[in-house]
Amino acid sequence: MSKTNKVKLMISKGVIPTLLLVAVIILGIVCAGCSKNKQETGIVELRLTMWGTQEDADFYNMALKEFYQKHPNIRVKLEIIPWIRVFDKLLISTAGGRCPDVSRISSNWFVPCAAKGLLEPLDEYIANDPEFDINDFYKPAVEGWGTYKGKIYALPGDIDVYAMYYNKDMFDKYGVPYPDESWNWDTYLRMAKKLTKDLNGDGRLDQWGCNPDSTWQAYVWQNGGDILNADQTRCILDRPEAYEAIQWMADLRLKHHVAPLPSDTADIGAQKLFTNGRIGMFVSGSWAAPMVFHKEIKTFDWDVAPIPKGKVRAVFIGGGAFGILSRSKHKKEAWELVKFMVSPTMQRHYAQTKHIIPSRKSVAESGAYLYLKDKPKNKKVFIEAISYGHPLPRVPCSREMNDLIANEITWAILGKKTAKEACETVTPRINDLLMYERRR
Repeated sequence: MSKTNKVKLMISKGVIPTLLLVAVIILGIVCAGCSKNKQETGIVELRLTMWGTQEDADFYNMALKEFYQKHPNIRVKLEIIPWIRVFDKLLISTAGGRCPDVSRISSNWFVPCAAKGLLEPLDEYIANDPEFDINDFYKPAVEGWGTYKGKIYALPGDIDVYAMYYNKDMFDKYGVPYPDESWNWDTYLRMAKKLTKDLNGDGRLDQWGCNPDSTWQAYVWQNGGDILNADQTRCILDRPEAYEAIQWMADLRLKHHVAPLPSDTADIGAQKLFTNGRIGMFVSGSWAAPMVFHKEIKTFDWDVAPIPKGKVRAVFIGGGAFGILSRSKHKKEAWELVKFMVSPTMQRHYAQTKHIIPSRKSVAESGAYLYLKDKPKNKKVFIEAISYGHPLPRVPCSREMNDLIANEITWAILGKKTAKEACETVTPRINDLLMYERRR
């Protein structure tokens, strides 16, 4: 009898259907046993979403072993995805009912996350946890990317704050005093002119005194202006304090020629010009030291100083935070994970290895960061800058608003429009956006 006929005979006699039924029953018993074993062990698996590198993932997985010792009933599945995709992933996964339990949240989109109901309020967890002290965290961080409409939705894990790096050898060569807290805009411009040179006499500049801060908002704040009014309902970039500050920033390139033009930085970027010794002053974050400068600066000595003040002293401040997703089914366990991710142990590691400014005062003001032997020497300027740091506007449409403004201000930076024209063009657009957001 052929194999085909044998199979037909088995089907006709009901052998195969019976075998399939037995297999299904056995599979059900096995699955039930697995489910029962999981319930008996009480293991809860949490999903943690964040951005970072493979090095970060390796560290977190190693550090979580300490967490498991204290919480043997919890396991964490770490999901590393690109920073630019995190917000959209949280939106989509929440809408689809498959959101992570905990996520790292950027200050750039913390308010949109909280406003859209993606995050769980943490106030009760904080109040009922005797081990946790919210007062150990810098208030500007908690308020900037942790609080929305009076409730805490995330705990800041780090602080991104800027200062001014400078080439000490270049300053020494031209007899320029090192920058300090007394410097203002006028001092900055005057010293930048002394450092700007045509080194080979070909009629073109190849060394510049400075490169403007990439966060144009800082200049507005330093000039006593702001992006929105006090109650965050109207754009006020059309006021002189705002557009005059942006014009001053643009004129560093366009009028005074103490900063490289976009055409000068097109090939290698302004940061590379600084590390190559061709820019005297460069504004960046604390993380730039180990990430870039330790590796790339080989030919000159350098340090860091406060960003020069305008009418007032102000800098951009931001960072990352950890929050519980509102649709998590394991919020009690997720709270324990959030606490661990912002713990002194975790913050101390990143302060020491990557110069990330801790959000906890007890860590930031200890030897964990301030007394590191590697450069820069004047690390305290980053800690001091927290007190005069400004977060980006805290409105639900902040992402769309920032894009609209940046696109228009780019024309002023390139000299295609005056800053006044750019600000007067974009202000009514932002007001329309804010009004639309309020009516939604």
